Amino acid sequence: MNELGLNFLKWMQEHRTPGGEEFFLRVTGWGEGFWLMAVLGVLFWVFGGRVAYRAGLALLAGDLLSSVVKNVCCIPRPWVRDPLILPVGEAQWGAFGYSFPSGHASSSALLWGGIAAAARRWWLWIPALAWIGLTGVSRVYLGVHTPVDVAGSWLLAVPVVWAACRAVRRTEQTPSQAWIVLGGAALLAAAGMAFMHWRPVPEGADLARFGRDTYRAAAALLAFAAAWHIERTHVRYDPARLGAYRIVAVAVGVLVLSLMMGHLRRLTAPWLGENGAMYALAAACPLWIFVVWPFLLKGLEKPAPR
Repeated sequence: MNELGLNFLKWMQEHRTPGGEEFFLRVTGWGEGFWLMAVLGVLFWVFGGRVAYRAGLALLAGDLLSSVVKNVCCIPRPWVRDPLILPVGEAQWGAFGYSFPSGHASSSALLWGGIAAAARRWWLWIPALAWIGLTGVSRVYLGVHTPVDVAGSWLLAVPVVWAACRAVRRTEQTPSQAWIVLGGAALLAAAGMAFMHWRPVPEGADLARFGRDTYRAAAALLAFAAAWHIERTHVRYDPARLGAYRIVAVAVGVLVLSLMMGHLRRLTAPWLGENGAMYALAAACPLWIFVVWPFLLKGLEKPAPR
């Protein structure tokens, strides 16, 4: 299977075109951090928590699991296994860490699969599956992942999306049991960090980057769990009461999110260090989406009808 995947990449490499590379670079870029968080934010600010919390839990818990699996399997990138494989340079620049499973493919499947599953609209699966498939194809076309990497990501996403939807639904039906989900998220994050702390560093691993993605994903999941609890118990954001101001919520919310993603690491690195700044940014995004911005929007809400 390994040789078959590498041979397929070499075949794909021979048939790449400049136009195809440009197209799939755009597709793969839309499967990265800012766009994933922006979609999650727009979902919450416009429609509220029912879909956003399910998709968010699936995305962040699945991201952590994907990172742990990478560091369990320790499968090198395709060009490391076969020097004849030449990935597209712009895609290779952001493709650090191990190869299996594909982070881009899993994130796309977790977010859009979570949205489609939570929305319970059969027709929504059509664009969701099309985008999930296109993102996976982009990783293979650009030469940064094998088909096995992508297929593994999709297989990982299925049970995570199912579990996230069931977990959030349970808290909605029985709010007193929300602590089970919050505790589970915290336990998963702690287990991921403990695994990386005690995991022996494999020979040839990049010491500067080894384990960073797992700690980043754990920080994001912990922040999401905290934000979920704070919003549900104290903020209680209701987008329906914003009326037309939801347009403002999306415009300003996405703008600030973009500024955070572009500058927060650079601004905090002198105090927190490069890795600490990465973890701070990972935690700041869900807190902004689910707590800080909704709290600030409370002043624009219409009075509740008497």
